Order: sequence, then C-alpha cells, then structure tokens
Amino acid sequence: MRKSKGGFIMFEVALLYPDKQQGAAKRYGMPQDMGKDLNLSVILRAMAKEDEEIFTNCQRVLLCPVTDEKTLHFRQQMVSDAVSHPEFYEEMYRIAKEAMQEIHKYTSKKTSNKVVQITESLDLLRILLKYLRYLKEHLRSEQAEKADAMYLFTTKFREHFTDDFAKDLERHIDDMAVLMQGGRLILTAGVAGGLKCGDAMVNRLDPVDYRKMGKFRRTLRWLLLHLASPEAILLNQEALKQDAIRMEENGLLYTQEIYREFLYQFQEFFSQLQIQVGFYVGCANLGRSLHNLKMKTCYPRVSHEKGHIEYRHLYELGLALETLKNPVDNSLTDSCHLHVISGANQGGKSTFLRSVGIAQVMMQAGMFVPAVYFESPLYDNILTHFTRREDSSMNSGRLDEEMKRVNRIVDMVTDQSLILFNESFSSTTEKEGSQIAEHIIQAMYDSGVSVFMVTHLFAFASQMYAKNLQGARFLSAERKEDGTRTFKMIDHEPTETSYGLDLYAEIIERKE
Repeated sequence: MRKSKGGFIMFEVALLYPDKQQGAAKRYGMPQDMGKDLNLSVILRAMAKEDEEIFTNCQRVLLCPVTDEKTLHFRQQMVSDAVSHPEFYEEMYRIAKEAMQEIHKYTSKKTSNKVVQITESLDLLRILLKYLRYLKEHLRSEQAEKADAMYLFTTKFREHFTDDFAKDLERHIDDMAVLMQGGRLILTAGVAGGLKCGDAMVNRLDPVDYRKMGKFRRTLRWLLLHLASPEAILLNQEALKQDAIRMEENGLLYTQEIYREFLYQFQEFFSQLQIQVGFYVGCANLGRSLHNLKMKTCYPRVSHEKGHIEYRHLYELGLALETLKNPVDNSLTDSCHLHVISGANQGGKSTFLRSVGIAQVMMQAGMFVPAVYFESPLYDNILTHFTRREDSSMNSGRLDEEMKRVNRIVDMVTDQSLILFNESFSSTTEKEGSQIAEHIIQAMYDSGVSVFMVTHLFAFASQMYAKNLQGARFLSAERKEDGTRTFKMIDHEPTETSYGLDLYAEIIERKE
C-alpha cells in the first residue's frame, strides 16, 4: 500500500508473490548465460504466441526463482487456474495492455504548454477510468474468486475502486475539463509588502469561455464577480499584474502535479497488472500447446531431503516444441548431489542436461514441468557453464574464457545452488582439462553444491569414479551393441571411447 501526495491510495498488484511485487524479486546469478545454455527462447516463444510483451514478461518471471514453498504453492495455484480458464486471464491481460498503450501515447507527447499538458492528462484519466470500470466488470465473474491470489486481488480492487470513488474522480475530471473549453482558474490573494501578492488561494474554476464573449459582457461579468466582493482591491500596478500571472501559472502547476500523481499510480497499477497477468497468459498458451501435442506435464513437489531428486519420464521441452514430437524421456531417483554423465557421442547427454535445467527453472517459476512426476529441492541459484565456440570477438583463448565464467560461478555459488556443466574444460588437452575439472568439481562436491556434469574427459570421470564418493552417481548415454543410441541415461562407469567407428559409418552413409 502506498499513499500519494494528494491522499489517493492505489494498492499494489500481487499476483506473483503473496508479499511483494515482481520488481522486488532476485534474479538468477547469470541469467543471460542460463537462458542461452538452456535455449529458453524456444519456450518463451511458445508462451508468447507472437506477443513480444508476453515474451518479455515471461522472461522476467522465469529468471527470478521462487525459493520458498509458500510462494511456490501460491504461484502453482494461479498457473493451474490460468491453464484451466485461459479466457478469463486473456481478457484481463487485454484490458491492462490497452490501458498501457493509451499511457504510452500520452507519455510520448512533448509539450511545454501547461494547459495542454493538463487537458491531455484529463483525457488520459478519463480513458483509464473507463478501463478501470472494464476491469471491475470483468472481476464480477465467478472465476475471479477461485484462486486465492485472484480472490485477494479482486477483493482489494473492489475495496479501493468503489462506485463512489469512480463518480468522485469523474466529477473532478469534468470540473477540470473547463480548461479545454477556455475556462479560467480564479484565484484570490491579498496585497503584501512591496505591492506583492500574498496569501494566494485557488478559489474556483470559471467554466465560461471568455473568448466567445464581447468586451462589454466580459467587463460586466468581471465587475459582478470581483467588485461585488468587499475584499476586492483595484490597483493598476505592473508588479501586481506579474504576480497575478505567476499565481495563475503556479495554480496550473499545482493542478498538474495532482493529476500527474493520479496518472503515475494508474500507470504503475496497469503496468504491474500487464506483467503479472501476462505471465499467466503465457503459461496458459504453453499448456494449451503441450495438451494439443499430447505431452505430459505435472506440478512438481518440493523435496525436503537434502539433495533428493525424483524425475519420472522427464523430457527436454525445447526439443519437443521444435520437433513437435515427444522426445525420449529419462527417469532418475537418488539423493546424490554430484551426477557425472559420459558416454557415446550424439547419445542425448546434453539434451538430458537441458531437460534437468529447464524443468528446474520452470518449477521455480511456479509452472508445470515436462515430466510425469518431478520432485526436487528449491535452489537459491541455478548456474550453467556450457562449452561455446570461440568467436572472432574473443580477445583471449577459449580456456581463458571458460575459466572467467567459472570464476563468476564460484563467486556466487552456495551449498543451496545447482550448477550444470556441459563439456566444460574441453578447450584444452585431455590431461589439463581433467586436472582442472577434478579440482573444481571436487571442491564443489565437498561444499555440498549440487552438480550435473556432462563430460568427454575420461581421465577426470574415471578419477572421480575411483574415489567411490557416496554422494556421487555416474551415468552414461546408453549405446546398444549394434551402435544404436537409445538416448537413455543409465548407470555405468566411465569408459574410454568416443565410438569413432560409429561416427565414421554415419559420415560415409550420409555421403552415399
């Protein structure tokens, strides 16, 4: 709740968090890297359905993790409601979006004329009042009272935007509209020392357009209004004339400030409404797409055992949306906080790693996840380190670039964080890369950090396997005896092979 200078109070929109607005949320430590590594843009495009503002709004929410169960359940209930009743949220979003479009039209205009500024703000206030009434009518629906967060929002909105408030605001707008019709602000003031005006006060708004009156009528009206007052003083002094002009300007500035405060609060309200409801519209869009593709989803559960995870039929959502097919899924249950994944090239290791990351990000946005069942802790940070091709803009080598990113990760990681490594430290020799990887991953393991690592560094994987660490699990991309990849991750000790003959046969087959 916030009280304005003019005494008007507009409540904060709280549809994403029970206790705060979206702007107060903490982002992931390396959001740009994570978004690129997990290919989140594919999912965001499916959520947006070509609406760039929904794309941006959903991106904001996805990159700010929910780290407590209260907020998670609050968010999940809203997402479930939006998926079940998308039309209600779509209409709410449309109202907020159109209101913001009107605000942007107003703010894009540039003028120094105070009267023009006030009249334009009055026009905008009248338009926004219309959208507030649209919203109030929309919230009469029974759907507005089903999800706890929406019920609370609806109750607060009805308390603040009463019929009396709307009528009172409309009456003030009508009163001020006299400025558009050539009316005048009438001020009264005394004469202070040095023939200066003092004790100035806005008296009333005169709705008559003086420009349309003849000179005799203007003079007569002025005499009736001013000479009839026993306090009227007539002094033909330039100083008083200038003071009168300044008083009129100050009166306009004061009036402008009052309406600017109204507009600021309405802008904040509709902006937050568009952002927050836009996220739920995006969830509804994605849910509809996955339903049409007959892809399974579930609402994840929070694991209360340190490091415990359970994934049943988890699949890579980005791949599913790009191919419009159900990808091969994987299942995994354990309480390990180190997973080292090796095995055949093109065996689905990186795809599996992305499926873990995407599902965890979606979980901590309060969304459904691409799995039949998903249980995991809530991490305070999700960090990714995927190998990248060296580009022409890079001033140092790939290994230097990798190490700089690792240093950034180390600076912000805690024992409550999740890190996903994909082919890291492969930009140098097998020996050097394995040594670097062992030192870093062992330190992460000892600190209790949760790590998933896809690697081709056999020396590193075999050395870690030989340590027989209780909290570590070693997986491999399954390969049948005939060379067929199943894209399933199975328990297997690291093996020193990249199956070069398979790659050779594949290349020859393509040429033929």
